[in-house]
Amino acid sequence: MTMSLSTQNKQAVICGICGGIGSGKSFIADRFRALGAAVFDADLVGHQVLMRSDVKEELVARWGSQILNADSEIDRSKVAELVFAETQQGRLDREFLQSLSHPLIQQELARFIAQTEAEVVILDVALLFETGWHTICDQVVFVEATEAVRLRRCQERGWDAEQFRLREASQWSLEAKRDQSDFVIENNGDSQRTNSQLEAVWQHLSSLV
Repeated sequence: MTMSLSTQNKQAVICGICGGIGSGKSFIADRFRALGAAVFDADLVGHQVLMRSDVKEELVARWGSQILNADSEIDRSKVAELVFAETQQGRLDREFLQSLSHPLIQQELARFIAQTEAEVVILDVALLFETGWHTICDQVVFVEATEAVRLRRCQERGWDAEQFRLREASQWSLEAKRDQSDFVIENNGDSQRTNSQLEAVWQHLSSLV
């Protein structure tokens, strides 16, 4: 899925953030925000998309009311059980969900970029390459963390090792993401090293404005 560039703010430098699950992409995005960047949080927008009545109707039509919580809203954990199942049906369900949600998230992304006054826009998008949204980025940053660190962070979110494995298996390999990125920021817990690398990337992005 390639985004049309016609609605974008051509003055903004666009930088995508990618990395493995639990690598700390949102943490790095927040650091860039503190430096003055505008950050598009695709996960947050995805939450909002699932609250739309038209989207909810289509999801319930496919999976039934079992995916609703006590407030009759979409229960993301129940949807995740379906779309990350390691079966052919799981893959089909994941493709269905993405075909429904990604165009709507893309619309919000185009609107965000067109309306921002910031000189640097950070795209915090878990599936940056899978969606094809890397094609609108001037630069891409890969956030690197060891598997042990990433798993621990996910367990702190309440995931177990199997959930971590299934979600990671549904994405591009870390090697492919890293190879197609312009910068690497290590985020294993050494704040001084992370800050130094982040500052270097920020200086480069600022020089492109």
